Amino acid sequence: MLTPRTVRITLTGESLTTAPPRVAADLEILLPGSDREVKRHYTIRHARPETGEIDLDVLLHEGHGPGAHWAATTRPGETVRFVGPRGKMELRPADWYLLVGDESALPALCVITEALDPGPVSYLLAEIGDEQDRVPVQATHLIWVRRDGSPPGSPHPLAAYLDELDPPAGHGRAYLLGESRAVTALRARLPRLGIAAHDIFIKGYWNAKHDD
Repeated sequence: MLTPRTVRITLTGESLTTAPPRVAADLEILLPGSDREVKRHYTIRHARPETGEIDLDVLLHEGHGPGAHWAATTRPGETVRFVGPRGKMELRPADWYLLVGDESALPALCVITEALDPGPVSYLLAEIGDEQDRVPVQATHLIWVRRDGSPPGSPHPLAAYLDELDPPAGHGRAYLLGESRAVTALRARLPRLGIAAHDIFIKGYWNAKHDD
């Protein structure tokens, strides 16, 4: 357990001895114990191709959905079926980077910040439910945004900080990750920061109405 709500699961196998995956790539896990095929996507936090190992940091959403149940109950020695690694995100050169997401995106945000060149400035706005959700993150400017009563999946806590952000000069790129509708709403606030549409990457990890 990395936090009270985040568990690290390490997968190992001969199929994982290939080249390292792309930054923030994921695995599509085929969950066991269901009458129908249920899939969940999890970001690869660490990959060690030399030993055939991959770490997945899985957030245990509230409720008793199949993804949360699998992550909370899987044990060493169990077989896991998956597809991947897969992913389309690319880290392209920029003068500064903006990374925004909720706690479901923390594994990807950590991977991205660790992969950035040391020169450009990086701003990371990370929404969390409470202080116990924090994990170590590398960023030039790191802001932990508490929901403080707002429901998970609402864009408002992060939007308030985006509206106050004073970006540096130069070419910026943005990566918005988290609840599907929230990241779409937050994208509309980025033109004020001088970030062009083609320099924005968004990815929805979950849906507030029916995710686990």
